[in-house]
Amino acid sequence: MARARTVRVVVRFRAGPTWTGGPPEDQPGWNEHAAFIDELVARGTMVMGGPFADNSGSLIVLQNVGEQEVHDLVVADPFIANGVFVLEDVRAWNVYVDN
Repeated sequence: MARARTVRVVVRFRAGPTWTGGPPEDQPGWNEHAAFIDELVARGTMVMGGPFADNSGSLIVLQNVGEQEVHDLVVADPFIANGVFVLEDVRAWNVYVDN
């Protein structure tokens, strides 16, 4: 039997050269980054995201965008522009279970 699936995109970031330690909200440019993320949520692009528990980076899950579009999109994130995050990986993800 075929399973229904949803294609999403998983994006992984690592802490960049300007990461000062501590949580993301303590990093330079937090307000601009938060506004960028709020816009992704408002557009229905951001599904979920957040920092790793050890604050070594972050992971986000996006929908309704392709891998190349995601590359173009995330470089506009102020945390990428100011070096808080470095883009590690962008991968399409076939989601079979989503409750």
